[in-house]
Amino acid sequence: MTRQEQLKWCKRCEHRKNDLNQGIICGLTNRIADFEDQCNTFDENPILKERLELKEAARTIDSRIASQGQRFANYIIDQFFIFGLGALIGAGLVLLGEFLNPGFFVFLDEENRLVDWLLGSILSIIYYSFFEGFTGRSLGKFFTKTEVVTEEGDRPGFLVIFTRSICRCIPFNALSFLANNGVGWHDTLSKTRVVEID
Repeated sequence: MTRQEQLKWCKRCEHRKNDLNQGIICGLTNRIADFEDQCNTFDENPILKERLELKEAARTIDSRIASQGQRFANYIIDQFFIFGLGALIGAGLVLLGEFLNPGFFVFLDEENRLVDWLLGSILSIIYYSFFEGFTGRSLGKFFTKTEVVTEEGDRPGFLVIFTRSICRCIPFNALSFLANNGVGWHDTLSKTRVVEID
């Protein structure tokens, strides 16, 4: 058995000990592992096991992170759908307003950047929360074959997706994935990642 194969046991063992010169050694013998097939004194530590599994999951997730090009394509495609959805809802509200109370939705016709940003943010939160909450993917992610997962690689719950959606409203968030290997602020703050799928 190689040293690396032995370390797979030692890293999870209750008796492990760190030595500055030798690395991980057995706390019972104060020597590096010398077993062949299995260690007779192996006593698995559940906390160490969980830490190793989380590290392994993170390594797997990091190898599947969506590229910056995929993230940019997701953004453009999703913005197209959000804009179209906003236009449909706006037209519907104007027609409904004209029917029920003419002039009620007059604020939609006025140039007001704050109102535009607020309505766009609300629509964006609804769009991403709905699609990513139910499928783990926005419409853009369907086209680029990517999905949202937690940092451990699991499917995120609705609260995590909702938090992620709200974080998208941070100014310049849409460009944040360009500076950090395809990981945006809304990913970091919600502890999620966008990964490629088969």
